[in-house]
Amino acid sequence: MTRSMPTDCWYAPAASSEVDRDLLPVRAAGLPVVLYRTGAGDVVALEDRCAHRAYPLSSGALIGDAVQCGLCGFVYGTDGRCVSVPSQPNVPYGAAVASYPTREADGLVWVWLGEPGRSALHRIPDLPWLADAGWSTVSGEEDVLASFLLLHENFADVTQVPFIAPEIAPAVLGATPPPLDVVVSETSVSLHRDFPPAPLPAWQAEIVGSPLDTPYRTEQSGFFPSPAVWVDHWDAQAEDGTWVRLRFTHLVTPIDESSSRLLWAVSRDFALGNRAVDQYLDGIFTDYYDRVIDAMEIAQEVLEIDGPGPEVNVNADAVGLKIREIVSALLTAEGA
Repeated sequence: MTRSMPTDCWYAPAASSEVDRDLLPVRAAGLPVVLYRTGAGDVVALEDRCAHRAYPLSSGALIGDAVQCGLCGFVYGTDGRCVSVPSQPNVPYGAAVASYPTREADGLVWVWLGEPGRSALHRIPDLPWLADAGWSTVSGEEDVLASFLLLHENFADVTQVPFIAPEIAPAVLGATPPPLDVVVSETSVSLHRDFPPAPLPAWQAEIVGSPLDTPYRTEQSGFFPSPAVWVDHWDAQAEDGTWVRLRFTHLVTPIDESSSRLLWAVSRDFALGNRAVDQYLDGIFTDYYDRVIDAMEIAQEVLEIDGPGPEVNVNADAVGLKIREIVSALLTAEGA
Protein backbone atom coordinates (compact mmCIF):
# COMPACT_ATOMS: atom_id res chain seq x y z
CA MET A 1 0.00 0.00 0.00
CA THR A 2 1.36 3.44 -0.93
CA ARG A 3 2.02 5.58 2.13
CA SER A 4 0.56 9.10 2.07
CA MET A 5 2.10 10.39 5.32
CA PRO A 6 5.67 11.72 5.41
CA THR A 7 7.83 10.43 8.26
CA ASP A 8 10.86 12.69 7.68
CA CYS A 9 9.14 15.37 9.71
CA TRP A 10 8.98 16.67 13.27
CA TYR A 11 5.40 16.06 14.44
CA ALA A 12 3.89 17.43 17.67
CA PRO A 13 1.49 14.71 18.85
CA ALA A 14 1.25 16.04 22.42
CA ALA A 15 1.62 19.15 24.52
CA SER A 16 4.48 19.15 27.03
CA SER A 17 1.92 19.22 29.85
CA GLU A 18 0.49 15.88 28.69
CA VAL A 19 3.75 13.95 29.00
CA ASP A 20 4.80 12.89 32.50
CA ARG A 21 5.79 9.72 34.34
CA ASP A 22 2.73 7.91 33.04
CA LEU A 23 2.96 6.03 29.73
CA LEU A 24 1.11 7.99 27.04
CA PRO A 25 0.16 6.13 23.84
CA VAL A 26 -0.09 8.15 20.64
CA ARG A 27 -0.19 7.23 16.98
CA ALA A 28 1.64 9.25 14.36
CA ALA A 29 2.08 8.64 10.62
CA GLY A 30 0.66 5.15 11.08
CA LEU A 31 3.18 4.23 13.79
CA PRO A 32 2.35 3.34 17.42
CA VAL A 33 4.40 5.44 19.84
CA VAL A 34 4.58 5.61 23.64
CA LEU A 35 5.74 8.82 25.32
CA TYR A 36 6.98 9.35 28.86
CA ARG A 37 9.50 11.33 30.90
CA THR A 38 12.59 10.05 32.62
CA GLY A 39 13.23 10.91 36.24
CA ALA A 40 15.39 13.79 34.97
CA GLY A 41 12.45 15.16 32.95
CA ASP A 42 13.62 14.20 29.45
CA VAL A 43 10.98 12.99 26.98
CA VAL A 44 11.34 9.46 25.59
CA ALA A 45 9.49 8.15 22.52
CA LEU A 46 9.52 4.41 21.84
CA GLU A 47 7.71 2.12 19.46
CA ASP A 48 4.56 1.10 21.32
CA ARG A 49 4.79 -2.62 20.58
CA CYS A 50 6.80 -5.22 22.44
CA ALA A 51 9.42 -7.04 20.35
CA HIS A 52 8.33 -10.37 21.85
CA ARG A 53 4.62 -10.33 20.99
CA ALA A 54 2.05 -7.84 19.71
CA TYR A 55 1.36 -6.04 22.98
CA PRO A 56 1.53 -2.28 23.59
CA LEU A 57 4.28 -1.12 25.93
CA SER A 58 1.93 1.68 27.01
CA SER A 59 -0.10 -1.02 28.80
CA GLY A 60 2.95 -1.88 30.87
CA ALA A 61 4.78 0.04 33.58
CA LEU A 62 7.83 2.20 34.20
CA ILE A 63 10.70 0.57 36.09
CA GLY A 64 12.91 3.54 36.81
CA ASP A 65 13.47 5.06 33.37
CA ALA A 66 12.83 1.75 31.55
CA VAL A 67 9.52 0.33 30.31
CA GLN A 68 8.37 -3.16 31.23
CA CYS A 69 5.90 -4.95 28.96
CA GLY A 70 2.71 -5.77 30.84
CA LEU A 71 2.36 -9.13 29.06
CA CYS A 72 5.77 -10.80 28.98
CA GLY A 73 7.90 -8.66 31.28
CA PHE A 74 10.53 -7.65 28.71
CA VAL A 75 12.20 -4.43 29.89
CA TYR A 76 13.35 -1.74 27.45
CA GLY A 77 15.75 1.12 28.07
CA THR A 78 15.30 4.66 26.80
CA ASP A 79 17.21 3.73 23.62
CA GLY A 80 14.71 0.96 22.84
CA ARG A 81 17.07 -1.94 23.52
CA CYS A 82 15.77 -4.78 25.67
CA VAL A 83 17.81 -4.98 28.89
CA SER A 84 16.02 -7.76 30.73
CA VAL A 85 13.93 -10.86 30.02
CA PRO A 86 12.32 -12.47 33.09
CA SER A 87 12.29 -16.04 31.74
CA GLN A 88 16.04 -16.32 30.99
CA PRO A 89 19.34 -14.72 31.98
CA ASN A 90 20.38 -13.53 28.53
CA VAL A 91 18.60 -11.05 26.26
CA PRO A 92 17.80 -12.49 22.80
CA TYR A 93 19.75 -11.00 19.91
CA GLY A 94 17.82 -8.22 18.20
CA ALA A 95 15.35 -7.73 21.04
CA ALA A 96 14.62 -4.01 20.67
CA VAL A 97 11.95 -1.52 19.71
CA ALA A 98 12.41 1.68 17.73
CA SER A 99 13.49 4.76 19.67
CA TYR A 100 12.53 8.10 18.14
CA PRO A 101 14.33 11.46 18.56
CA THR A 102 12.37 13.99 20.61
CA ARG A 103 12.58 17.69 21.35
CA GLU A 104 10.56 20.16 23.38
CA ALA A 105 9.84 23.69 22.27
CA ASP A 106 7.07 26.25 22.77
CA GLY A 107 5.17 23.97 25.14
CA LEU A 108 5.05 21.07 22.68
CA VAL A 109 6.64 17.63 22.41
CA TRP A 110 8.07 17.02 18.94
CA VAL A 111 8.85 13.51 17.66
CA TRP A 112 10.89 12.56 14.59
CA LEU A 113 9.57 9.34 12.99
CA GLY A 114 11.88 9.05 9.98
CA GLU A 115 15.50 8.01 9.64
CA PRO A 116 17.04 9.23 12.94
CA GLY A 117 20.20 10.52 11.27
CA ARG A 118 18.19 12.98 9.20
CA SER A 119 16.45 14.64 12.14
CA ALA A 120 19.25 17.19 12.61
CA LEU A 121 18.75 18.41 9.03
CA HIS A 122 15.21 19.59 9.74
CA ARG A 123 14.25 22.52 11.95
CA ILE A 124 11.36 22.42 14.36
CA PRO A 125 8.85 25.13 13.40
CA ASP A 126 9.23 28.27 15.51
CA LEU A 127 5.98 29.04 17.38
CA PRO A 128 7.05 31.42 20.17
CA TRP A 129 3.62 32.94 20.85
CA LEU A 130 2.49 29.62 22.34
CA ALA A 131 4.80 30.07 25.34
CA ASP A 132 5.70 33.78 25.34
CA ALA A 133 4.39 35.91 28.24
CA GLY A 134 3.41 38.60 25.73
CA TRP A 135 0.62 36.38 24.38
CA SER A 136 -2.47 34.66 25.81
CA THR A 137 -3.68 31.42 24.24
CA VAL A 138 -6.76 29.21 24.26
CA SER A 139 -6.42 25.75 22.76
CA GLY A 140 -7.98 22.35 22.24
CA GLU A 141 -7.25 18.96 20.74
CA GLU A 142 -9.31 16.37 18.92
CA ASP A 143 -8.90 13.17 16.94
CA VAL A 144 -10.44 13.85 13.53
CA LEU A 145 -11.74 11.25 11.08
CA ALA A 146 -10.14 13.04 8.14
CA SER A 147 -6.73 12.95 6.50
CA PHE A 148 -4.06 15.46 7.45
CA LEU A 149 -4.06 16.81 3.88
CA LEU A 150 -7.79 17.60 4.04
CA LEU A 151 -7.19 19.55 7.24
CA HIS A 152 -4.24 21.48 5.84
CA GLU A 153 -6.10 22.42 2.67
CA ASN A 154 -9.02 23.68 4.74
CA PHE A 155 -6.86 25.80 7.04
CA ALA A 156 -4.99 27.25 4.05
CA ASP A 157 -8.25 28.58 2.58
CA VAL A 158 -9.82 31.15 4.92
CA THR A 159 -12.50 32.02 2.34
CA GLN A 160 -14.42 29.03 3.76
CA VAL A 161 -14.75 30.61 7.21
CA PRO A 162 -17.81 32.80 6.36
CA PHE A 163 -19.70 29.66 5.36
CA ILE A 164 -18.64 27.44 8.26
CA ALA A 165 -18.98 30.12 10.96
CA PRO A 166 -20.26 33.44 9.58
CA GLU A 167 -20.62 34.97 13.05
CA ILE A 168 -16.85 34.98 13.65
CA ALA A 169 -15.64 35.75 10.12
CA PRO A 170 -13.83 39.07 9.59
CA ALA A 171 -15.75 41.58 7.48
CA VAL A 172 -12.83 41.62 5.03
CA LEU A 173 -13.80 38.09 3.97
CA GLY A 174 -17.29 39.22 2.99
CA ALA A 175 -16.07 40.56 -0.35
CA THR A 176 -13.74 39.27 -3.02
CA PRO A 177 -10.40 39.07 -1.18
CA PRO A 178 -7.27 40.74 -2.55
CA PRO A 179 -4.88 38.49 -4.49
CA LEU A 180 -2.43 36.30 -2.61
CA ASP A 181 1.33 36.68 -2.64
CA VAL A 182 2.55 33.07 -2.47
CA VAL A 183 6.15 32.03 -1.79
CA VAL A 184 7.10 28.39 -2.33
CA SER A 185 10.22 26.40 -1.45
CA GLU A 186 10.87 22.67 -1.85
CA THR A 187 9.41 21.94 1.59
CA SER A 188 7.28 24.94 2.57
CA VAL A 189 4.76 27.47 1.31
CA SER A 190 3.63 30.82 2.68
CA LEU A 191 1.08 33.45 1.72
CA HIS A 192 0.47 37.11 2.42
CA ARG A 193 -2.20 39.64 1.54
CA ASP A 194 -3.28 43.09 2.69
CA PHE A 195 -6.97 43.82 3.11
CA PRO A 196 -8.52 47.28 2.78
CA PRO A 197 -9.72 48.94 6.03
CA ALA A 198 -12.81 47.31 7.52
CA PRO A 199 -14.34 46.81 10.99
CA LEU A 200 -13.13 43.99 13.23
CA PRO A 201 -15.48 41.03 13.74
CA ALA A 202 -17.89 41.76 16.59
CA TRP A 203 -16.29 39.29 19.02
CA GLN A 204 -12.86 40.87 18.58
CA ALA A 205 -14.12 44.46 18.71
CA GLU A 206 -15.89 43.66 21.99
CA ILE A 207 -12.67 42.38 23.57
CA VAL A 208 -10.57 45.26 22.27
CA GLY A 209 -13.22 47.81 23.31
CA SER A 210 -13.46 49.23 19.83
CA PRO A 211 -16.68 50.61 18.28
CA LEU A 212 -18.11 48.20 15.73
CA ASP A 213 -17.66 50.69 12.90
CA THR A 214 -13.97 51.43 13.56
CA PRO A 215 -11.94 50.54 10.46
CA TYR A 216 -8.79 48.46 10.80
CA ARG A 217 -6.25 47.69 8.10
CA THR A 218 -5.68 43.92 8.19
CA GLU A 219 -2.71 41.84 7.08
CA GLN A 220 -2.98 38.07 6.74
CA SER A 221 0.05 35.79 6.55
CA GLY A 222 -0.13 32.01 6.39
CA PHE A 223 2.66 29.47 6.76
CA PHE A 224 3.07 25.76 5.99
CA PRO A 225 6.61 25.14 7.29
CA SER A 226 6.16 21.37 7.35
CA PRO A 227 3.44 18.70 7.10
CA ALA A 228 2.95 19.09 10.86
CA VAL A 229 1.89 22.74 11.01
CA TRP A 230 -0.31 25.41 9.48
CA VAL A 231 -0.19 28.89 11.05
CA ASP A 232 -2.23 31.99 10.23
CA HIS A 233 -1.23 35.49 11.35
CA TRP A 234 -4.01 38.10 11.44
CA ASP A 235 -2.66 41.54 12.30
CA ALA A 236 -5.05 44.51 12.36
CA GLN A 237 -4.02 48.16 12.69
CA ALA A 238 -6.36 50.97 13.70
CA GLU A 239 -6.12 54.50 12.27
CA ASP A 240 -4.25 55.62 15.42
CA GLY A 241 -1.52 53.04 14.74
CA THR A 242 -2.63 50.56 17.41
CA TRP A 243 -2.13 46.91 16.44
CA VAL A 244 -4.13 43.87 17.60
CA ARG A 245 -2.59 40.56 16.60
CA LEU A 246 -3.91 37.00 16.42
CA ARG A 247 -2.10 33.73 15.73
CA PHE A 248 -4.05 30.63 14.68
CA THR A 249 -1.86 27.55 15.11
CA HIS A 250 -2.84 24.14 13.76
CA LEU A 251 -0.66 21.17 14.70
CA VAL A 252 -1.74 18.27 12.52
CA THR A 253 -0.39 14.78 13.15
CA PRO A 254 -1.62 12.04 10.81
CA ILE A 255 -2.81 9.03 12.80
CA ASP A 256 -3.31 6.92 9.71
CA GLU A 257 -4.38 7.41 6.09
CA SER A 258 -7.80 8.80 6.99
CA SER A 259 -7.57 10.23 10.50
CA SER A 260 -5.52 12.90 12.25
CA ARG A 261 -4.73 14.40 15.62
CA LEU A 262 -5.44 18.15 15.68
CA LEU A 263 -4.05 20.49 18.32
CA TRP A 264 -5.38 24.00 17.68
CA ALA A 265 -4.46 27.21 19.45
CA VAL A 266 -5.68 30.80 19.16
CA SER A 267 -3.18 33.31 20.56
CA ARG A 268 -3.62 37.05 21.04
CA ASP A 269 -1.44 39.97 22.11
CA PHE A 270 -4.30 41.93 23.72
CA ALA A 271 -6.41 41.44 26.86
CA LEU A 272 -3.52 39.44 28.29
CA GLY A 273 -4.18 37.24 31.30
CA ASN A 274 -7.91 38.04 31.30
CA ARG A 275 -9.66 34.83 32.40
CA ALA A 276 -13.08 36.06 31.28
CA VAL A 277 -11.74 36.71 27.79
CA ASP A 278 -10.05 33.29 27.80
CA GLN A 279 -13.36 31.61 28.61
CA TYR A 280 -15.21 33.67 26.02
CA LEU A 281 -12.73 32.83 23.26
CA ASP A 282 -12.52 29.19 24.30
CA GLY A 283 -16.27 28.88 23.77
CA ILE A 284 -16.20 30.66 20.41
CA PHE A 285 -13.32 28.70 18.95
CA THR A 286 -14.19 25.32 20.40
CA ASP A 287 -17.50 25.69 18.56
CA TYR A 288 -15.71 26.85 15.40
CA TYR A 289 -13.28 23.94 15.32
CA ASP A 290 -16.09 21.49 16.07
CA ARG A 291 -17.80 22.76 12.91
CA VAL A 292 -14.58 22.46 10.91
CA ILE A 293 -14.08 18.91 12.15
CA ASP A 294 -17.66 17.96 11.25
CA ALA A 295 -17.18 19.35 7.73
CA MET A 296 -13.85 17.58 7.21
CA GLU A 297 -15.22 14.26 8.46
CA ILE A 298 -18.11 14.53 6.00
CA ALA A 299 -15.67 15.28 3.16
CA GLN A 300 -13.50 12.30 4.18
CA GLU A 301 -16.54 10.02 4.22
CA VAL A 302 -17.48 11.13 0.70
CA LEU A 303 -13.95 10.38 -0.52
CA GLU A 304 -13.97 6.94 1.08
CA ILE A 305 -17.38 6.01 -0.33
CA ASP A 306 -17.13 7.54 -3.80
CA GLY A 307 -13.38 7.95 -4.26
CA PRO A 308 -11.63 11.06 -5.62
CA GLY A 309 -13.30 12.74 -8.55
CA PRO A 310 -12.81 15.72 -10.82
CA GLU A 311 -12.18 18.98 -8.97
CA VAL A 312 -12.72 22.59 -9.99
CA ASN A 313 -10.04 24.83 -8.47
CA VAL A 314 -10.24 28.56 -7.79
CA ASN A 315 -7.72 31.22 -6.77
CA ALA A 316 -8.20 30.45 -3.07
CA ASP A 317 -6.94 26.89 -3.67
CA ALA A 318 -3.46 28.02 -4.78
CA VAL A 319 -1.77 27.33 -1.44
CA GLY A 320 -3.61 24.07 -0.82
CA LEU A 321 -2.51 22.76 -4.21
CA LYS A 322 1.09 23.69 -3.41
CA ILE A 323 0.79 21.78 -0.13
CA ARG A 324 -0.26 18.70 -2.10
CA GLU A 325 2.78 19.07 -4.36
CA ILE A 326 5.16 19.47 -1.41
CA VAL A 327 3.80 16.41 0.40
CA SER A 328 3.98 14.36 -2.80
CA ALA A 329 7.62 15.39 -3.32
CA LEU A 330 8.48 14.54 0.30
CA LEU A 331 6.96 11.08 -0.06
CA THR A 332 8.86 10.50 -3.30
CA ALA A 333 12.11 11.49 -1.60
CA GLU A 334 11.36 9.02 1.20
CA GLY A 335 10.66 6.26 -1.32
CA ALA A 336 7.08 5.91 -0.14
